[in-house]
Amino acid sequence: MEKALSELVEPVHADSFFSVSRLGEVHERLCYEYLDPEGYYRRVIRDEKLFRKEIEKLSDNMQYFLDQERVEINSKQVKSQVDYCDIFLKGTTEVVAVIYLIDFTGRFQKGMNKIETWLEEEEAPYDFEIIWRFPVGTHIKEIETTLEFEIYGDLVTLWAQEGDEVGGYEKMVFDLAEGAHSTR
Repeated sequence: MEKALSELVEPVHADSFFSVSRLGEVHERLCYEYLDPEGYYRRVIRDEKLFRKEIEKLSDNMQYFLDQERVEINSKQVKSQVDYCDIFLKGTTEVVAVIYLIDFTGRFQKGMNKIETWLEEEEAPYDFEIIWRFPVGTHIKEIETTLEFEIYGDLVTLWAQEGDEVGGYEKMVFDLAEGAHSTR
């Protein structure tokens, strides 16, 4: 019965926030929202054994997909790692969120740096947004992506709507302004 209920869970939205450190650490908070009309995840979080099993399954599945991607910082491959996964109910609605914390680390250098990613090309199954937060004072020089995007100083927002072509090769080139301080 649980398997049948889990198959009724439908992904409806995703958002991601990347925090980039001067030392080359990149921390991502990835949130998928699901429509869960039959309350599968409400049942899961009330059963400790089932909850642990579901978290392990979700983490393993996400790690599998991360392992299929190629990510490079300054032309050196880095490994993305799922460090945390949890399930959150969204109040009394039928919407549930699955949250992942994902980390990868590379080496930044003085001057120009680049993060490149090779992803599977696909049609976006739902709307999603991504925010990259670079250290204060970073100058974003170039972005190559199929996604729509805007640069706001040291912030980059990217997004796609359901049905948009997404994935493929992506690149961000940026200059970490050393010692720059915010005037915010």
